Amino acid sequence: MTADRSRPGSGDDGRPDRPIRRASRRGVLAVGAAGLLAGCLVTSEEEGSDARQTGDGANGSDADGDGDESGSGGDAGSDGDASEDASTPDEVGPDGSGLVVTDATVREVTEGGGWTRVRARLTVRNAGRFEYGTVEFRADAYAVRPGTDEREAVGFGYVTRRFSPDDRFGEGRSRSFDVTIRFESDETPVRPERDRYAVDAAVRRAEPL
Repeated sequence: MTADRSRPGSGDDGRPDRPIRRASRRGVLAVGAAGLLAGCLVTSEEEGSDARQTGDGANGSDADGDGDESGSGGDAGSDGDASEDASTPDEVGPDGSGLVVTDATVREVTEGGGWTRVRARLTVRNAGRFEYGTVEFRADAYAVRPGTDEREAVGFGYVTRRFSPDDRFGEGRSRSFDVTIRFESDETPVRPERDRYAVDAAVRRAEPL
């Protein structure tokens, strides 16, 4: 007996037809969508990896690997950058030290043995953000001719001072520094009197604690 193929629900073997075509179509659509998503994820990750390598150089891959092992990911890099920004430098340039010479007073001028010595006291205020352990200043002495405002440079000297962790030169504090400037007496005809000399000073070295 020949099977009636026009009847719904029957196949060539006489068994009812199963909705194979519809199920296969859904399966193909689902697999295709998953494949597309997987492709997008891989592409995105590769682009991100390339961007990191461009910014960080050859170490970009190593940094990503370390982040995966620690579980911190990109946050680990941020913490490292923050710690570098907050670190204290070994030395600060004169312009960025925040040390300001607020006063330079000549206290004494003496002559002897062919040398003139100008002794001065510097007052320095720390207006910066670091606490200093070592600071150094250069002081220049000038002879002032009587009755004029003319100043003649006659010599210079240095003063260095070190502070301990228990006696730091911290922010907002002022310190006094004594310096002696020596030069040959025949450098100037100006007499060795205190009101005939002036001193200027500037930061030369500043090392934070």
